This record gives sequence, structure tokens and C-alpha cells, in this order.
Amino acid sequence: MFKSVCLIGAILVLASPALADESCGNSPLAPAIPAASDLSGKNTNDAHTFVLSALKSVKAYQGSLSTYRECLQTQAANQKPIIADAKAKGDKAKADAAQSQMDALQASYDKTVDTETQVVTDYSNLHAAYCKMGDGLVGCPKK
Repeated sequence: MFKSVCLIGAILVLASPALADESCGNSPLAPAIPAASDLSGKNTNDAHTFVLSALKSVKAYQGSLSTYRECLQTQAANQKPIIADAKAKGDKAKADAAQSQMDALQASYDKTVDTETQVVTDYSNLHAAYCKMGDGLVGCPKK
């Protein structure tokens, strides 16, 4: 009986990275932000609508990232007492598995930061190209 319980516990600890991803779901999909060159041939009203649509996509993406990241942070925080308890009991395998889980959660979080940075950079480039289309455009700094 004791061996069965230990075996089940070991399987759960080793499977925990996959379980955490399932409980947080998949990372939200980043929107495809149009390139600045996609503004060519558009009048300023159409370009404004185009850029505004991209901004709404960025904001929606950032909103969904917030929920996903909170889940990852909660999952990572839940690993800390498991690690401490396992170390206190001298259970290196369990501590290592929990640390591996925490590292995987952090890597997932870091990947969302990198992706968000790229999305915002792409949007910024699109917006800058729009602002170069003329003076006094909505949402652009005055020159």
C-alpha cells in the first residue's frame, strides 16, 4: 500500500509541469500587428481606422495576458512551500521536481513578456508611420 501511494505521488510530482499548464490554459495568442508598409496607399481616415483597430487588438491581448500571468504567478507561489517542505524532509527528488515546475512557470511568464514587448514594438512602429502621414492627425503628437 505504501509503495502504491509513493508511486502515485512520484507520478503526480513529475507530471505537475503539464498539470500547471492545463490549469492556466495556453498563453493568449498575440495579435498580428500590420507592418508600417501596410499604410501605404491609404488616406489618413482609413489609416486612422487601421491603426485604431490594431490598438484595440493590443489592448485586448494585454488584458488576456493579465489573467494568464496571475495564474502563472499563483502556481509558482504554490511551489515554494512544497520546495521548503521537501527540503526540510530531505526529499531531494520532490524538491527538484517542484523547482523544475517553478522554473517552467517562470519561463512561460518570461515568454509572455517577450511576446508582449514585440507586439507593442510592432504597434509603435505602425503608429509612428501613421503619424508621419501628416500634421494634426488624431493621436499623434503636435509638431
